[in-house]
Amino acid sequence: MTQQASAKLLAIIQERRQIRLEELLLALPELTWNQVFSLVDELSRRGLIYLRRRGFEYELRAASLPA
Repeated sequence: MTQQASAKLLAIIQERRQIRLEELLLALPELTWNQVFSLVDELSRRGLIYLRRRGFEYELRAASLPA
């Protein structure tokens, strides 16, 4: 995955403060579902974003924001 895609994903999450995974997919139409999921996995493992399940949906939040 490119650094540019990671940077764009992080910028979207930081700008929105929190975003559902489905909304993030719509905000990145140039990437496939698998590519977005891979980036989310990588960035959450590195501690740059938080991924939280809310019912049947997943919500993303920048790590610099309070949980």
